[in-house]
Amino acid sequence: MYLNGDYVVKEIFKPRREINKIVKRGRPNDIRIGILFPLPYNAASSSLVLHLFYEYINELQDAIAYRFVYNIDNDEIESLDYNISLRDMDLILVSASFELDYLNIAHILNSLGLLPHQRRRTKPAIVVGGLAPTANPFPLSRIADAVVIGEVEEIINEVVYSAQEDVPLKALGNLKCVWIPHRESSVDKCVVGNLDQAFHPLKQVYSIDEEPVFGYGLRIELSRGCLYMCPFCLESHVAYPYRFRSYETVCRVIEKGLDYIPLAKRTIFYSLSFFSIPYADKLLDKLLKDGIQASIPSLRLEHLTKSRLEMIFSLGQKTLTMAPETFVTSYSCKIGKCGCIDDLVDIVTNAYSIGYNHVKLYLITGFPRLSIDEEIYALKLFLERLKNTVKKRKFIEISLNILIPKPWTPFQYLPPDYVLKSSDRIKMYKNLIKDYKFVSIDIMDPKWGFAQAVIALGNTELSSIIIQCVKENCTLSRFLNIVSSNIDKLRYVIEGWGREPPWIRIINMKFNPLYLEYRFDFLMKH
Repeated sequence: MYLNGDYVVKEIFKPRREINKIVKRGRPNDIRIGILFPLPYNAASSSLVLHLFYEYINELQDAIAYRFVYNIDNDEIESLDYNISLRDMDLILVSASFELDYLNIAHILNSLGLLPHQRRRTKPAIVVGGLAPTANPFPLSRIADAVVIGEVEEIINEVVYSAQEDVPLKALGNLKCVWIPHRESSVDKCVVGNLDQAFHPLKQVYSIDEEPVFGYGLRIELSRGCLYMCPFCLESHVAYPYRFRSYETVCRVIEKGLDYIPLAKRTIFYSLSFFSIPYADKLLDKLLKDGIQASIPSLRLEHLTKSRLEMIFSLGQKTLTMAPETFVTSYSCKIGKCGCIDDLVDIVTNAYSIGYNHVKLYLITGFPRLSIDEEIYALKLFLERLKNTVKKRKFIEISLNILIPKPWTPFQYLPPDYVLKSSDRIKMYKNLIKDYKFVSIDIMDPKWGFAQAVIALGNTELSSIIIQCVKENCTLSRFLNIVSSNIDKLRYVIEGWGREPPWIRIINMKFNPLYLEYRFDFLMKH
């Protein structure tokens, strides 16, 4: 479909057979809040943010929440609750955890005439939040009316009720932790000091017919931030400081929440460093005693023992996930991933003997001052140590990414072009892996990695380029061509931002940004 020369996303009403769906009779004066996830249904339903917004807003007497997801394959916006359009909302809350989501968001809003410069009405106001927007809101400057910087629980009430005003943007502009495009003043990041006091969704909504990513179960956020602050990790820096919910609170969430999940007596934990939580072993013991299965996120090498591997397996998890990032022991500690090949060989061997179906390993190539020869030598040494023990085909699954510079990390000073310059490395990984039948490898497309970096480190000019691209039926190649033809406006793509990237001036991330500079200098010299 085309409207005024622009491609139009089709809006459809596609309800699911869902457990815990809220049927709320709205009144004419109720605030209508659209919750838009630019992802397919099964991925969106795995996000705790979707469940948090849906449950919290619908508990308010004078507001009603409507969920919308994006079917990428069919290019359709699916309304899940009522046959209603995004255009009919008073305010739209958009969750964007990843930079490439911006392309889908801009496409959806542009096609419906909801971009800020397209609207003649003051409503619906578009409010975007998430990890990536918190780190650098500039790429959204022509896409969103406002960006929440940090954790929305601190201001969710005020954001919702801003929609009661004739001009919601005026009310939003007076809130803490809200960035308004083209405004010069800096914004403090919102941080929930005590997670025990933060709202946690219990009545999580699931389709009977479409299993969500990570399966059925009660999703539980155990912690935010991370003690290790790995220099490549956006989340650990943006979610700083490290906090975790108390054992008592988590047990109450499990006890009450599982009553609403009849499809599986299973918990799915969200945490960047599970065993950094003091009561982690105690919690797993309790789950095993109570007959509750558990899905444990990616684990740190130094935290794993044979007894913990056996416990995790007993709780029903059949794939063990770790992120050593590199096998080069002399470099690993510099990036917060202390470990050695001996330890990793022991863990994989134990996982194989215990009966795990797979071991998944996340690796990054392209770290400064770490040569590809060192990387390949260390990986081959690791695989040679296992080839006479592990006989199962593709037992080890390697996910290989190129280092992507991100805002508010020590690597933010590298230009996006750094990703493409590192792309030749992946060929050597492919060549090595094919000699080992017990290993498979999934490799990130360097062009997608480059596009991610271009957006992550983008400025207001980049926001205009995103809109230009979606107006021309945006594809990856089209996006990269537009970036290339506008390189004079996007010098950072080749040269980087130097020592004063623009987001440093407008966001108070609650730690001293000089730390990033000092750590980058260390990583570039040692």
